Amino acid sequence: MTHQRWIFISPHFDDVALSCGGLIWDLTQRSDPVDIWTIMAGCPPDNDPSEFAQQNHRAWGKSGREGIQMRREEDQAACEVLGATPRHFDWPDAIYRRDPHTGEALVNNNEELFSRPPEEALVLEIAQTLRRELPDEAQLVLPMGLGNHIDHHAVTIAGEMLERTALFYADYPYILDNFDHPNFIKGSYQKLSHLLSKEALQAWQAAVLCHRSQLSWFWRNETEARLAINNYMAGGGGCLWHKR
Repeated sequence: MTHQRWIFISPHFDDVALSCGGLIWDLTQRSDPVDIWTIMAGCPPDNDPSEFAQQNHRAWGKSGREGIQMRREEDQAACEVLGATPRHFDWPDAIYRRDPHTGEALVNNNEELFSRPPEEALVLEIAQTLRRELPDEAQLVLPMGLGNHIDHHAVTIAGEMLERTALFYADYPYILDNFDHPNFIKGSYQKLSHLLSKEALQAWQAAVLCHRSQLSWFWRNETEARLAINNYMAGGGGCLWHKR
């Protein structure tokens, strides 16, 4: 039997697990090989981190490099739950990058994180790397870029530059505030419905809980996190989409 190879592109360590973990578990259960490629997985540069970056470090109780190593280990654990293979690239998160023209911190607060356009050179570099590294036979799955997070936006633009057929996942939890996004109103995307089982939900929840360092950004406790994923799946979330 021939099995489809899938490569899901994740801006950050937790994005694919959050957005479609149940679907990935389903794919691996039918013996389809699934890779999750995390783009912004690099360690922070050695220069002094911005105050915005240090806020994350204080929340983790770790240095930047220790925090990234922790998040890599969380991703490895989540992938083991889902039966997927992780791959981590070396571009740093936006909170660690510098403006290529001024040398100042690229983003200094949440407003800039969700409003500033990505660096053109970075987008081109990501696109060139993906074009070189992606196997021809693999089904590519990209984030839609909902929420306009600078890193999500960069990855989506880069992926769409590849001129190959791609499917998409809706960025969770950003989709919860973006049902009025033009992509949905204009019908630019069509959902590929996929019925997920109770076992898929449980694996999805378990994978999300592996990303322990990120839970407090979205929920108050594990029970609330499990309920949120349950409700999202019950409402038809966690499926793939294709462009019309």
